[in-house]
Amino acid sequence: MVFLTEGSLTADQKFTLGPVGFHLIVLSMQDDSREPPEEAADVSFADILKEFEAGGKRPPSGGPRRGTVVGVSGDYVLIDYGSKAEGVIPAADLLDRDGKLSVKRGDTFDVAITGRHSEGMVRLSRVAGRRPRDWDALTRAFENKEIIAGRVTATVKGGFTVDVGTRAFLPASRSGTRTPAEMEQLVGQEIRCRIIKLDIADEDVVLDRRSVMEEEARQVRQSTWEGAASRLNPGDRVTGVVTRLADFGAFVEFQPGVEGLIHVSEMSWTKRVKHPSEVLKEGERVEAVVLKVDVAGSRLSLGLRQVFENPWDTIKDRYPNGKIVEGKITKLAKFGAFVEVEEGIEGLVHISDFTNEKRIQHPSEIVKPGQVVRAIVLSAEPESKRLKLGMKQLEATPADQFLEQLAVGDHVTGRVIRVERDHVTVQLAESVEGLCRVEQPASAAPAALSGGSLAERLAAAWKGGVKPPEAYHEGEIRSFTIKAIDAAGKRIELVPS
Repeated sequence: MVFLTEGSLTADQKFTLGPVGFHLIVLSMQDDSREPPEEAADVSFADILKEFEAGGKRPPSGGPRRGTVVGVSGDYVLIDYGSKAEGVIPAADLLDRDGKLSVKRGDTFDVAITGRHSEGMVRLSRVAGRRPRDWDALTRAFENKEIIAGRVTATVKGGFTVDVGTRAFLPASRSGTRTPAEMEQLVGQEIRCRIIKLDIADEDVVLDRRSVMEEEARQVRQSTWEGAASRLNPGDRVTGVVTRLADFGAFVEFQPGVEGLIHVSEMSWTKRVKHPSEVLKEGERVEAVVLKVDVAGSRLSLGLRQVFENPWDTIKDRYPNGKIVEGKITKLAKFGAFVEVEEGIEGLVHISDFTNEKRIQHPSEIVKPGQVVRAIVLSAEPESKRLKLGMKQLEATPADQFLEQLAVGDHVTGRVIRVERDHVTVQLAESVEGLCRVEQPASAAPAALSGGSLAERLAAAWKGGVKPPEAYHEGEIRSFTIKAIDAAGKRIELVPS
């Protein structure tokens, strides 16, 4: 609007200039021969300007005002901030932590004018804290380290000027901005800050926004963490993204602001992980199991290997004693060699179980890393995660060769090495033994032979047809007949010939 006070225009004449209708109002176009209208006699320029500003045609300036939500349209919230004046706040500035609009029609809160919207509307921002009204209020806020609100008005050398009821300085290093673009965007914004220096005599006020942002971020993280922790229990499964790797483990974010740690020892059942990069990479999406929730320490321990079945739990079923396996030598030690029988599962061949032919001092005399060997399972121990293997047990021994030549019914000769009450043990060949049970005489025979000396009883038994059992002595050579053969156990059952 343009106001003209003198000229050749007729009073109350209106003009339209350009695409926007500007009204040029002739305030005084009187001459000596004409009296001014009565209604205009008391009207001044200041009064007209005041009425114009009160009509909401120009955005007022100053401190915070009380605003009321009168509507929501698309990406903006319409605010009535008094005197029939309306402005807009981007809806994105009024979202809660879940991304939902935090206000509704009728809600009231303090707002500050930050500029003009591209379509001409007054642009507002929500005042997030108390703004001091005078130096006494500033002093109290400084002494009590209170958080106050202010509006960034301009950039200056080394920082910003901020309106906090008086002109204050915000150093760039304490502003929470990192780039020139962020600094530019901060101008016109409402901020929360603290006074870190106050000199009333010099009207010197210095602010700190960064520490307030850090405190509030910690509070949000703690609140978010406590909320997440209250819903988690050991054994629960969570899915998240690997955010960073450290020597001791990987951090996984499964909820915005909530991370858990997978320690390297919890990444594999069978593999000794030296660095998490052997198993995971940053940005990878993984599933993990909650192991421990430490609310007081804000720590969450996760396990990756718990997602899968522990192969050692079923090791006895998959590798029973006597099963022959084939695997690759992974490493050698003075006491034996490790053989990988499946991915991540290794068995140990002890140095005493390599060969029957000779006594070795080191496994490298028989095998080398990378060599594929056959072995037999000697034992599987899931509790200690040990699988014992043997190689010499698969070699053809002299005993095996001897047994291959025998059959049931064959007559053999051997040396008696042990005499027991009801059986004797006979050595037939090197490492080959036979067992012969000694038959006892019938129970009725002793009754018939009762009375008299031992010689008389034996003579009576011989004459009566009862032959006493033969006596066996250790070291003597005797003949036997093979009754049964157990080749796997290298056992032979004998009867006297």
